[in-house]
Amino acid sequence: MSDIIETLSHLGIDKKQVNIYLACLELGSATVQELADKSGIKRTSIYNFLDDMKQKGLISEVKQDGRLVFVAENPNILVERSKKQVQKIEDMLPELMSIFNLPGNKPKVNYFEGQKGLRRAWDDMLDSKETIYGFSDYEKMFGSFTEEFLFEIPKIRVENNQFFNCIAKDGPKGRMVKSKDKEHLRETRLIKDLEFDTEINIYGNKILLLSFRKPYASVLVEDRAIATTMKSIWKLVWSGIK
Repeated sequence: MSDIIETLSHLGIDKKQVNIYLACLELGSATVQELADKSGIKRTSIYNFLDDMKQKGLISEVKQDGRLVFVAENPNILVERSKKQVQKIEDMLPELMSIFNLPGNKPKVNYFEGQKGLRRAWDDMLDSKETIYGFSDYEKMFGSFTEEFLFEIPKIRVENNQFFNCIAKDGPKGRMVKSKDKEHLRETRLIKDLEFDTEINIYGNKILLLSFRKPYASVLVEDRAIATTMKSIWKLVWSGIK
């Protein structure tokens, strides 16, 4: 019995209310005095709990043989109550995630070096399965890596159903990449007179910066405020490209 009381109290039900409910459940229907005798809780205290218990759907009030009695509701109501609490938390989850890693916390920064380091950084982006908002210079990328290596990234993105919105420098390689947008699950907008020494990708609460100058390096920053700011800058540039 103590386990039942402890478990039900975790659903936000006062322990004394649990005792009253269990007494009512066992008796089927009972007066306040009968509930007091069965539960061991003072009659005057029970009166203080009745309205709250009715609102929670634990008991109902009926007239029986000219007297007022209380009837315990089906225990399935407890399951429904638990489901509603879980649903409330799930409904709040987007708001909770939006304040997770607030600016008051230190940004998390990881540094990767070399070609393998770049691939590890890309893997973090791909594993996230978040939509990506990026700045790319394919002229420099294809000057540093093979087409086979670079096209592994969109292949995995497609498998993950992960969309890429890309602002890229206009050039032969940029136009070639843009021609494959549909099959690579990407939208590329090209812009002239643009120089990037890094690729910048924004996804979730992270910003990934990749340098294509040897020995190659990448920096991964995780911070909600920085990511939000960078995404706003990206949107401003994106909306200005005809």
